[in-house]
Amino acid sequence: MKATVTNIGANAISPNEQVMILFGDKEITENLQKVSVAQKFTTPRQGFQISDEILIDGEKFEVEYKGKLVDQNFEELGHITLFFSEVPDTPQHNAIYLTPHRMPQVHVGSKIEYC
Repeated sequence: MKATVTNIGANAISPNEQVMILFGDKEITENLQKVSVAQKFTTPRQGFQISDEILIDGEKFEVEYKGKLVDQNFEELGHITLFFSEVPDTPQHNAIYLTPHRMPQVHVGSKIEYC
């Protein structure tokens, strides 16, 4: 699955948090635009598995944990919450936790590949 970043909300990326909230550019609401990254898909959306990879501008991240709500949210809304941190004792059901634990740089036009 491939997508391109089309918009980054004013409060979407925090230097203090290792999290990125993404929505499909057709499904994102006006309120969510402020705190989310919008992505336009060029291929159909489908679910994830543990040890799948997400490439952001060629930088590789591996899925360590996938919450039980991830696939449905992603397929219906292009919504995914990415945590670039260790999996906590009580992980969020709508999130994917990735390794390595570092936040990538994104910009409008960044390429995201889900594989």
